[in-house]
Amino acid sequence: MYRPSVGVAALPLPAGAAPVMHRAARVVTALLVGLTLTGGVRAQTVDARCDIHPGGQSRASASVPCTYSQRQGNVAIQLADGTRHELRPSGDQPGTYVDGQGRPAYRNKGLGSRGQIYRLADQSIYVYWDASGAKAIKPATKDAWGSPSKLPAAAAPDRPFDRTLALQGISFRVRSANDASINTLEIVPSGLQTDKSTITQEIDGLVTGAEVADLNADGSPEIYVYVNSAGSGSYGSVVAYAANRKKSLSQIHLPPVNENKQAARGYMGHDEFAVVENTFVQRFPIYGDRDVNARPSGRTRQLQYKLRPGEAGWVLKLDRVVEY
Repeated sequence: MYRPSVGVAALPLPAGAAPVMHRAARVVTALLVGLTLTGGVRAQTVDARCDIHPGGQSRASASVPCTYSQRQGNVAIQLADGTRHELRPSGDQPGTYVDGQGRPAYRNKGLGSRGQIYRLADQSIYVYWDASGAKAIKPATKDAWGSPSKLPAAAAPDRPFDRTLALQGISFRVRSANDASINTLEIVPSGLQTDKSTITQEIDGLVTGAEVADLNADGSPEIYVYVNSAGSGSYGSVVAYAANRKKSLSQIHLPPVNENKQAARGYMGHDEFAVVENTFVQRFPIYGDRDVNARPSGRTRQLQYKLRPGEAGWVLKLDRVVEY
């Protein structure tokens, strides 16, 4: 299993409370102890806070109490409403799992020492070791969490969208009014050595999320902006740029789904995007010939890409197609 990304750095204690360990520090310490247990020793379970992101959306639909446990590579996340997610390692790639129904799941390191992100088939769960801020929730129904055969309720995009992301000394401010079917996207870089020009372009739809990453591990980050068009199809697109040795930006191209016959079969939009470890992931429901747009009857298809040099800039090259 992937090595846990939990930090060991000491956390500050409240003034006048030196003899008492801070709650977040106790949680992290307990988790680290639990993760080092071996063999027949019972796995340690810790209290945490889980933020639920339906369908991998950037905005959480709930922030709830939960417990987290790990033993011999297997992970269990128990929500306050009784919902339980059990994941077991799959394959040789670190941070790759399957859930109880055999569907792929992934772990991200985007929270650093604060916690871990688990991207499941129908939602993402952000597990925070500090349980403060969680609220009790009512028992979840199947529709509340979505399923591959029914589209999950997507969180409303930020209006306006204005977010700054940073990695490796480079930051990107991503802005869009998000007030019409056609919008203007601005990406304002900071920290580049040569060209710091603002990128401005028209986009068809609303900005639904953005992530910064270093998929090719070259020491210079990329910015990925996710866009979904208006209308029932909600077709997705990505605006992405890579920092060239931290000097200037080059565009990253994501090929259209219909360029690959295997990937395009049954495709009718409703795309979701995410950075998972060193892979870029695109996911969408599969439609049958008689399906209406709001109710696909097929499974879910997941396209996994690797970042590669192109003739002019960079290309997200299709590496694997998974269905579940």
